[in-house]
Amino acid sequence: FPIWNTQNEVRKAKKAATKEAQQNLNDRNAKKKLIRKINANFTGEDLCITLTYKAGFVPDEEQARRDIRNYLRRVRQWRRKNGLPELKYVYVIEYGGGDGRRKRVHHHVIMSGMDRDVAEALWQGRGWANTRRLQPDDYGLEALARYMTKEPNGGKRWAASKNLVDPKITEADTKISKRKVEQMAADFEAAPAAIFGKLFPDYAFNDCEVKYSAYVAGAYIYARMCRRPEPPKKDKKQKKKRRN
Repeated sequence: FPIWNTQNEVRKAKKAATKEAQQNLNDRNAKKKLIRKINANFTGEDLCITLTYKAGFVPDEEQARRDIRNYLRRVRQWRRKNGLPELKYVYVIEYGGGDGRRKRVHHHVIMSGMDRDVAEALWQGRGWANTRRLQPDDYGLEALARYMTKEPNGGKRWAASKNLVDPKITEADTKISKRKVEQMAADFEAAPAAIFGKLFPDYAFNDCEVKYSAYVAGAYIYARMCRRPEPPKKDKKQKKKRRN
């Protein structure tokens, strides 16, 4: 929730932002977009698989991309042959170590659930494959998504299938007043939990972060909440039976 005093302030902020600051903002927004997309498409029924190469073999970028695409093609073919839904995936090719050289090249893949032994066997002896079920927490799959989008010296690059659904994003500019935003920014240890809890009773409050801009007045408040599970529905027949 940025607090802008005037539109001129907005224009000045954009003009004053450095190229590095803008790049950092773009990176954060790109990661946020991927985190939301992963949370919107994958659950604990799906898989995370790491694919590595045999000791001593270090593929170049072209070979690594060819290998992961061929692997996903084989997975897609197996799923179709066995009557499973169309494959959804996000993958990252991870290169190299701290010195920037390529070594221990491997792939991280989030993909639709299937037989884990088959998923590993389809790597076809290029190295090792290790598969596990996804384990969402109160933040969904954010921790895994952030790991996949981190950028060490070796670099990480990700790609995704075209059939991923977009996360549902809503905007409510008038739901929280400027006064409440200022109140939360002044006492973000206690105020946000109470205010967000009252505004969104169907959600549990996870955490909150307040940031300030070097270019404009006001505050940015980032709150993360998790939808509460619906209580189990009571069986009317069992309830009636207990009364009898």
